[in-house]
Amino acid sequence: MCGIAGAFEYRAADRSPICEKVGLQMTDALVHRGPDDGGLLIGPGILLGHRRLAIIDLSDDGHQPMPDPSQRYWIVYNGEIYNFQEIRLELEQLGHRFRSRTDTEVILRAYMEWGHHCAQRLNGMFAFAIWDHTSRSLWLVRDPLGIKPLFFHDNGSTLRFGSEAKAILADPTVQRSPDWAALDHFFTFGYTPAPFTGFCGIRQLAPGESLFVTSDGTVHRQWSHLPYPSGATSVSTADEASSCLEQSIDDAVTRQSVSDVPLGALLSGGLDSSIVVRAMRRADITPLNTFTIGFDDQHFDESPYAQRAADRYATCHHRRTVGSDLAAILPRVLSHSEEPLADNSALPFYLLAEFVRSKVTVALSGDGADELLAGYDTYRASQLARYYRWVPSILRRKLVPAVARRLPTSEKKYALTALLRRFVTGANEPPLRDHCSWRRFLSADLRQAFLPDSYRNDAADPIDSYANMANDAPPWLSPLERQLHIDLKFHLPNDMLVKVDRMSMAHSLEVRVPLLDLQVVQTALDIPGNLKRQGKSGKLPLKSILKNDFDASFVHRRKAGFLVPLEKWMRHDWRDYMHDVLSEQFVRSTGFLQWPAVQQLTEGQDTGREDNAYPLYALFVFALWWRMWISGEDSICPNRPSAKPTRIHRLDSATLAPEPSRTN
Repeated sequence: MCGIAGAFEYRAADRSPICEKVGLQMTDALVHRGPDDGGLLIGPGILLGHRRLAIIDLSDDGHQPMPDPSQRYWIVYNGEIYNFQEIRLELEQLGHRFRSRTDTEVILRAYMEWGHHCAQRLNGMFAFAIWDHTSRSLWLVRDPLGIKPLFFHDNGSTLRFGSEAKAILADPTVQRSPDWAALDHFFTFGYTPAPFTGFCGIRQLAPGESLFVTSDGTVHRQWSHLPYPSGATSVSTADEASSCLEQSIDDAVTRQSVSDVPLGALLSGGLDSSIVVRAMRRADITPLNTFTIGFDDQHFDESPYAQRAADRYATCHHRRTVGSDLAAILPRVLSHSEEPLADNSALPFYLLAEFVRSKVTVALSGDGADELLAGYDTYRASQLARYYRWVPSILRRKLVPAVARRLPTSEKKYALTALLRRFVTGANEPPLRDHCSWRRFLSADLRQAFLPDSYRNDAADPIDSYANMANDAPPWLSPLERQLHIDLKFHLPNDMLVKVDRMSMAHSLEVRVPLLDLQVVQTALDIPGNLKRQGKSGKLPLKSILKNDFDASFVHRRKAGFLVPLEKWMRHDWRDYMHDVLSEQFVRSTGFLQWPAVQQLTEGQDTGREDNAYPLYALFVFALWWRMWISGEDSICPNRPSAKPTRIHRLDSATLAPEPSRTN
């Protein structure tokens, strides 16, 4: 796992070298992603930068930017290709001779052999850039599921790119200003979905998208789509579903356990991480270190279940407990998320990654199962909404919401009152939009109150961005499968995988997600929705696999989620901090948010009459992000690990001339 950055002056006529200082600043901004090595290529109108976290082939043969023997093609790459050994063998049979054991060189030579079609052969998580010095073209590629990020900024003559937006912002010529359309999406969902970021002019490639840049301009292409079967799903029985899924998970975990550095697993005690640890034990991976975070609030603490799974699979288990002092790390979390991110599980995940990195360099996680196998309760809500709509409209729109608003608030996890209020609001939306509405931070009414008329009247509804992901769904999908489709394309890459990537790489920890291995995804998409979820119970194939290892209290307990006691902390422990940051002066200074609406929200939360924890947390995060990334009032404080120096190379025509090492 690594960090990449670069710039291409694709319209420049003189093709002078890009500023070396800017290149070093861009790579310096990513040193936490790759402390083991650094490289910077400077040529006529081109700059490629890399920071390396050495995982496969720890020797200097893995140094990047990496050229082919002729020095025509150069690559900078972030990720892991799990089938690289098979591709390498095929390329060797075609006459290629390799100088390293890295998957980086496999991608480069695959490009030399198959051109842009090489991406379709890759099974892994990746973002890379390949420079062709002869044709003066740059090709940027992001993996099919969006596990690894890739940002870019195009001013019409120069394209800059990076694994994180901070690499692009390290160039002082790039202006920092808020993108209000992106922030409207943030206030709605708690994250900014691709292609948006929080910054004007900075965009990100969507999952499975590429960007080809030449002197003629830029061409975007969607090179990958979800790997559905050619027709309606073929798996017909529950036993077949669990058997096929078990085999594909075992295969994926075996593939993804290849590492030249210590490896472990994240173990929450839920089904997803437990199935991964089970597969690691079946693959006889030793030593098997597992890690979990517990909370001092017993209503939110899932660590006893993690301990049960660790005991069952005989792992070397490590546990850390956290409390409300997590607020102290909010600025550091936002310095690494860069975009405003209101997923509160990012806070404990940040500390979990720090804890894990003290023991291992690579960890496997269970992310992706909920979106593939219908694990979220929101799918149940959509089922119930169909019946709720039989209630006369006047009752649904007037009486029921009024009753829901008067129910007492609660600080418990998944409190019934909060769930009911969200349900009655979203259930008034038509199918598919209702599903998207369950994930709202700001309701449609709050959005109306917070945003100025001048913006709101012209702005597209963010819910449409989510729901419209179904436009390319196969026509034979069931309503549940259409919901899974849009979650795989929208919620998973823009929230869950963002959290995992930014918080793990903040500590130079590589997190692999075997449940998003292409074989597992293909298997899951071939299982019909009724074999994934029935009534209150989701992830049925996983439960069928695990029922032989655990009792019903473990297998069939309600999905917990990795959440903090936000309602309690926002009303008590974090209250003063929130009021200090989310002040009237700040709100009015944005020129966008409406202070009376914010004031009403905070007063309702403080008095206990209303549960506004989630919309307030989104505003709280936004204020901290603004002060750090837009106004510059607060310093940006990413981790700065001890790192190897960046080696600078200069490219003149086809000649590479290394220079002495430079420190970061």
